[in-house]
Amino acid sequence: MATLGRMAIQKIEYNGQNMTDSNHLGTMLKTAPHKMMGKIDQIFASKNYYSNNPLAHILGPEVGSTITIGGVEYEWELRGATTRPLITLENVNAPSVTAPGKYKSKFKIKLDENWFMETDVLSPGTSSNKYNCIVVEAPRRDGNGYVYTVQLLTQNDSDFLPLNLLKPGQQWSKLYSASGEAATKGGSTQLGREMKFRNKIAKSRKQYRVTDYASTAVLAVPLTDRDGNQHPTWMNYAEVEFHKQWQEEREVMRWYGRQGDVYQDENGYRYETGPGLHEQLEDSHIEYYTNLTTDLIDQYLMDIFYGRVGPGNTHRNLKAFTGEWGMINFHKAISSAITKKGLIQNIEVFTNKTNSDLANKTYEYGIQYTRYNLTNGGSLELIHNPLYDNKIYNNEIDPFSGKPVESMRLTILDFSDTDGEKNVKLVKKKGGDFFNYICGNYGPMGPNDRSGKFGSAHAGDYYSMHIGGHEGVYVKDITKCGELKFALN
Repeated sequence: MATLGRMAIQKIEYNGQNMTDSNHLGTMLKTAPHKMMGKIDQIFASKNYYSNNPLAHILGPEVGSTITIGGVEYEWELRGATTRPLITLENVNAPSVTAPGKYKSKFKIKLDENWFMETDVLSPGTSSNKYNCIVVEAPRRDGNGYVYTVQLLTQNDSDFLPLNLLKPGQQWSKLYSASGEAATKGGSTQLGREMKFRNKIAKSRKQYRVTDYASTAVLAVPLTDRDGNQHPTWMNYAEVEFHKQWQEEREVMRWYGRQGDVYQDENGYRYETGPGLHEQLEDSHIEYYTNLTTDLIDQYLMDIFYGRVGPGNTHRNLKAFTGEWGMINFHKAISSAITKKGLIQNIEVFTNKTNSDLANKTYEYGIQYTRYNLTNGGSLELIHNPLYDNKIYNNEIDPFSGKPVESMRLTILDFSDTDGEKNVKLVKKKGGDFFNYICGNYGPMGPNDRSGKFGSAHAGDYYSMHIGGHEGVYVKDITKCGELKFALN
């Protein structure tokens, strides 16, 4: 069992006597999405239960880290499915197409499967994230593969896709699905997933079909009211997976979204996609490294602080989001600095007593540095970002070290106040959340004759869920943030 404050989360089997439509979490979400969406966000941002959403985990429960607006200001998007990248088979564009995507023109990518569909945003996995493309026509069969018609997500007519990204063997992955203002279509779903995201702020939409053979496992979540009383709620585990994946896709949007307005849906509305953190930080403090050292960290952060944040100020406390190799590089940098300075640490620092059947007196050895106290005050704390280790999104490998480039990226964010306002925030639209069931012969409670709350809209032995909302993330002052990127050899 994982814990989330006073919420206890537990996977159990369905019990018809205690688990009714009145305490079904999905029913409560359908009835009052504006009240329950925050609870859903909190459950699936739990570090102990689902730890793939570090930004939501930090910003979600913190007071002042989420604002609600009445209109639509920005938009971001989100990745769709957890699956393998598709492989480019050949360049099927005409020989005259030497700058595919230039002037926001359409071009073609031939891939080995027909997993993606209209509104899906695809990425070749490059570390710059500048070559995200949106699928604008359904794929068509062509010999041994499928041809996708796409457009480059960009605001600049001069941008185009390098031809080497259309060569055989190039991998393309789905990041998320975009959504127009009056969209009726959802993006593709692998393993039962589907969603849409529109930024400005962001309109998200996701759908999922649950058949009559769905698992009987459920998730029990006691919710605590303002008086401290707990109320048992539950949700089918197939629906739990739907919400889990939707939350993960929203996290992808917060990091990898690119701003663009190139695609029109069937209703004539443009898909206005907004910037994720990476794009917003492109004009911040960017430094490339081949060997991470404490001197480099000090000098880099001094460029941010000097003349604007005094020594010892709490606004010098930063968080660095990185992958596993970035964490290793950080540890090595501090270990090397200690060794070079000739500092001696007692053996107790590195060892602890432990129990083992191998001997009477046994010890464990090893430490890891995850925080660096800076010269002139302040600190840099590491936070693991699983997205940076995800090989589906990031497949650039340094040929000399053999390590994934993205995993060594350090994205440094200042979450402190700027003029009385949190520097990094989630932005949501007032009244922008929705959730609904469309049921056939089966609904969330099983065959539809068990409950009077779910009517039948079709004759299929399944029901589908539809969820959506508006969300964005923004950085008030990007000059207080930046990135240390590994220099690809």
